[in-house]
Amino acid sequence: MRNIIALIGVVILFAGCKELAEKGSIAGKVTQGKNGAGIEDIKVVALGDSLTPGKSIDPNSVRIDLSTDANGNYKIELVEPGDYFVIAWADSGEEWKYEDSLDAIGFYEGKISISKGEDKTGIDIDTLYVLP
Repeated sequence: MRNIIALIGVVILFAGCKELAEKGSIAGKVTQGKNGAGIEDIKVVALGDSLTPGKSIDPNSVRIDLSTDANGNYKIELVEPGDYFVIAWADSGEEWKYEDSLDAIGFYEGKISISKGEDKTGIDIDTLYVLP
């Protein structure tokens, strides 16, 4: 009986490791200008390919890095294979709510494609804008 329980535990552990191995990550740096210093405490999100005008964003397609570190670096982990758009913003109200007249926003130019287990680096956002 003890051997069966141990075997079940190993199978569950292996299945969980396989699922994690199939997920990837997106990493980069947020700066002000191409040669600017990194910006700390910027929210970074990866939106799945559901970013279409007039269409709601599927909450399951959103991956989040809570905020950049002191050097502006971020890493979004456990990213499912697929296509993503990466957006960063300075959340002035700390409410996870974008306010166009207050919060600076920037984005990585282009779509990011993540394959099984792929770690994509160099996804840098070099300018944040405040919209008029």
